[in-house]
Amino acid sequence: MENLRNNAAASLRSGTNVVRISGTTAQPAVTTPLIFVTGASRSGTTMLARMLGAHSAIMTLNELHYFGSLWDPDDADRRFSARELSELAAVLLARQNKGLWGERPTEVERAWGRRLVRRLPTADCTAAGLYAAVLRRLSEDARKTFACEQTPRNIFYASRLLELYPQARVVHIVRDPRAVLASQKNRWRVRKLGAAHMPFREMLRSRVNYHPLTMSQLWNRATEQAQRLESHPRVLLLRFEDLAEDPAAGARRLCAFLGLKYEPEMLEVPRWGSSNLEHSSSSLGVSRDVLEKWRGELSVGETLIGEKVCHRMMQRFGYTPEVLDQRDTWTSFASLLAYPLHVAAVVSLNPRRSWVQLRAVIRSRQSRP
Repeated sequence: MENLRNNAAASLRSGTNVVRISGTTAQPAVTTPLIFVTGASRSGTTMLARMLGAHSAIMTLNELHYFGSLWDPDDADRRFSARELSELAAVLLARQNKGLWGERPTEVERAWGRRLVRRLPTADCTAAGLYAAVLRRLSEDARKTFACEQTPRNIFYASRLLELYPQARVVHIVRDPRAVLASQKNRWRVRKLGAAHMPFREMLRSRVNYHPLTMSQLWNRATEQAQRLESHPRVLLLRFEDLAEDPAAGARRLCAFLGLKYEPEMLEVPRWGSSNLEHSSSSLGVSRDVLEKWRGELSVGETLIGEKVCHRMMQRFGYTPEVLDQRDTWTSFASLLAYPLHVAAVVSLNPRRSWVQLRAVIRSRQSRP
């Protein structure tokens, strides 16, 4: 990431073009080969993106949270000024350089954005074209062919993204919802496990955000959305468990889908970002240790809520409910009673992010066939 920032600054000093074009023969930015890694949050999207990023032809970026947050892809009629597009480019570069928790764009990043926009062909002076142009520039700087973005929530915009970007591919990862609940429940602990870069506010937000009903509903909506796109030729669905059991087979399937040659380096991914394992950039490989950890992390009540909400999609993807036929317990009843307080706390702590997430879920429900 530091290299990217240095590259941007060097381009400004040297006067080289930020986007390489040549008059009217320039290829539209929207034709850039993009990979969208999607899934319910804590489903293994980061692991999958790292696996892809280990390929010599793919550059994996941070979670940029562009769609729904900075721009709604359904709002195609909205026009942006050059200044607005420049700021969007600067924000994307800042998020790539410093992560979503980073600071606002620096003047170097804003200058980078202005220069990029000045060089854009007229056809690309849109929010969709700007996003693709930024990702193309970053992947070109890294001498990569594909740009891979890993915002999990993009599954709610996937249908539209496949229309906007004719060379884009969507790779969606599905994980046992009970394991997702356990990871969400423990997400606030990742700072203690070694992720010192996580701000204290984010740790607090992660703890408040967890509720088995909310997380189960989000898993259900994301998985339903992915299933509706399963037959699309540019969409691939993978199970986290299958990747963990046989990473080489999963990596080969990914490469075949993308038209790339398999590279063994794809299996050497760092174990970083888990809610259940000590963070270590030196420990490489896809770990099977987390597959059954949810059993010791969830109460019967939490498991019951998850299985009731997600049972149809669980069966579709081969996850067997275990407590669905049991009588309700006081823990699930207490969780449901406390749900209004949970919602109020989440909204008060981060109203904008809550609104973006709600809009994405509503949008997915409205797009049902």
